[in-house]
Amino acid sequence: MHLNKTFNWFKKNLFLDHYWPQYLTIFSLIIIVSILFPQGQSLQYAYQLNDISRDPIIAPFTFPILKSADRLNKDLEDKKRSVPFIFNRDKKVVNTQIDAIKNFFLKVKSINRANSRLTESRRLVYERKYDKQYEKAKLEFIADSTNLDLLLNDMSRSYPFTLEKNDWAFYFNSSNPEKFQSHSELVIQTCRNRWVEGIYDIPMKEIVSDKVTINQGEVPDLANPDNFNDLESAWIKSKKELMTYFKVEDRFLNLGYDLVVEFMKPNIIYDKELTNVRQKESLDKVPRSQGVVLKNELIVDANMRITDEVLLKLNSLSASVEGQRYQTGMLNGFKGLMGRIILLSVIISLFFTFLIIYRKHVFDDWKMVLLICIIFFVQIALTHVIVIRMEWSEYLVPITMVAMTLTILFDARMGFIATTSLAILMGIMMGQNIDLVIVSLFTSTIAIYNIRKLRKRSQLFITMFSLMAASIIVIIGIGLFKENSFAMVLRDMQFLLLNSILAPILTYGLVGLLEMVFEVTNDLTLIELLDFDHPLLKEAQRKTNGTFNHSIVVGNLAEACAKAIGAHSLLCRVGAYYHDIGKMAKSEYFIENQFRDNNKHDKITNTMSAKIIRSHVNEGLRLADEHGIPKIVSDFIPMHHGTARVEYFYRLALKDAEENGTKVDESAYRYPGPKPNTKETGILMICDAVEGAVRSIREPDIFKIEAMIDKIIKEKIADGQLNDCPLTLDELNKIKGSVDGTSGMLPVLRGIYHIRVEYPDDPKNISNK
Repeated sequence: MHLNKTFNWFKKNLFLDHYWPQYLTIFSLIIIVSILFPQGQSLQYAYQLNDISRDPIIAPFTFPILKSADRLNKDLEDKKRSVPFIFNRDKKVVNTQIDAIKNFFLKVKSINRANSRLTESRRLVYERKYDKQYEKAKLEFIADSTNLDLLLNDMSRSYPFTLEKNDWAFYFNSSNPEKFQSHSELVIQTCRNRWVEGIYDIPMKEIVSDKVTINQGEVPDLANPDNFNDLESAWIKSKKELMTYFKVEDRFLNLGYDLVVEFMKPNIIYDKELTNVRQKESLDKVPRSQGVVLKNELIVDANMRITDEVLLKLNSLSASVEGQRYQTGMLNGFKGLMGRIILLSVIISLFFTFLIIYRKHVFDDWKMVLLICIIFFVQIALTHVIVIRMEWSEYLVPITMVAMTLTILFDARMGFIATTSLAILMGIMMGQNIDLVIVSLFTSTIAIYNIRKLRKRSQLFITMFSLMAASIIVIIGIGLFKENSFAMVLRDMQFLLLNSILAPILTYGLVGLLEMVFEVTNDLTLIELLDFDHPLLKEAQRKTNGTFNHSIVVGNLAEACAKAIGAHSLLCRVGAYYHDIGKMAKSEYFIENQFRDNNKHDKITNTMSAKIIRSHVNEGLRLADEHGIPKIVSDFIPMHHGTARVEYFYRLALKDAEENGTKVDESAYRYPGPKPNTKETGILMICDAVEGAVRSIREPDIFKIEAMIDKIIKEKIADGQLNDCPLTLDELNKIKGSVDGTSGMLPVLRGIYHIRVEYPDDPKNISNK
């Protein structure tokens, strides 16, 4: 019985029936993140260089001292160099390429002979032009020309490099074909010389071993890598050798080099698979440790500076503790997991409690909770990969990207609270790394400040430079405080500057993607909706010019009211621009669009008039859906009237009913709703009613306008239209503004109607009249 009462209390106060997708998503985030977190015991030994130890640290068991990453990499490189790269000398390559060179020159000779025959045929055609043998000579000329074309086409297909230089055409038509044989022999001999020396099939720079093994007989040869050529060095040697045979002005010098490049293939082939196997066998034998720390040995005393040597031992101890996690019993593992879950729940609840209390409309949408949880997970996962797995600098973790993303998608307060929670999580994840927490909070605050009211894309670049300046300041401050070396300060600064440059760029792309997937609307989208070239606004301006002008004025009022109470002023203006778009369907039935004396409502019943007036809400929602207007904007369409009555026609109906002795169905005169549920929609409801009412005042002055505003606000409160809206009485006063103030509604209306504030009781004002 008692358990049922407790469960019912939780169910009632936490809205488990309605919010179970949100709670399930948050709990899943906690479970996943707890798996990525290191074991709690290993965090006891997590320190940074130059930190001061909090307590004495004594080895709980004997463990090996792991080599530092730099030393281990050096040992592995040394070992890798000691394993010779293995190559196989391939004799078939030499024979194949020699045959290819000979075949090339055979084709050259065929082309040369064909050229000679064509020249002779051409001469006979001219000589026998008036002879009875002319036709025969002409046919032979055509046949020889066709044969030459076939040979040239075959040459260009087989050897495309011959098309790159005009010298080849001259060479094919050489008047001294006896040179072809000597040229062929010279090219073959040049290539043979390189093949005898040996040509690698990989660049020389890729051979990192001190020796190479060449398999070219029963016993492999062990030699220095530079005893052989790679392809590029072989070409250079061949070019120099050809220059000893030919003069610089000889055309065949460059042509011969082309043939060397084309036909001289590597004959020492890298056996990558066997080399990798031997390297792995050798690298596996490299010791990963450089000594041991015995059980109960003092690693560092309390209040001592953490040096490189001590830090190496502490990191080794943390790794050993982490490695023993899988060897302990299930009970200890379960206890550690539960501890991490509880700790993470406490920290993550900081943000989501803020969300429930101050941003309930965001928490109400399970997709927004899922979006936030995904952002949290990606941030923690990146921290795990960058810092724990890859052992890179913690300053490469893009914490400012999360701050900017949430600020752009939602608001600055959400961005700051989320950043605070994540900074604490990452600090604990890396062993109470207070440096990271400080840097994350400072740089993220700078980013949030610069991006909090995003109106121009240029703000992203301003944010980039601000982050770079903030990074320099905070890194220098930490370095001076902890007396870090200049090299360490410079290294951390470089990482943080890189982060500062990339974060705004990546944020811009990420925001666009998230906006599309999760249907979130940011300020840049709202600014695009303000463009009068938007199809809906252009059509509204054409069809309902009076309503359009009314919307512009209401937009000015709503924006001023929102600024007065710190609400979303840009959203208020955009909502005002689109709140009456449904009037385009039957614009002539709305008084602001009637420019003639005839009123169409005079010919229909009051009930029908009210129905037509009310229909602009549903019609507006339909148009908004067709044109892809975001929901956060289309919500203004039904909420700016809420469930209020169409008062004018309702009163006419009451009058007719009184005369006829009938009853009036009030529901037929009420808008479908819903009522405003945000400050912004509540502001628009008030501004829309005020703007229409003020226009009806004859000879308006500031006091009449103020009285009208008070009347409308009281009517809205009395009718319950603001019951679901979080506006307070103090905020309603700020929305109205003061007669001689600069914020709120009154100063805007004073400017629209060009009213000078005058106080009749003031003698100075009386004398000025």
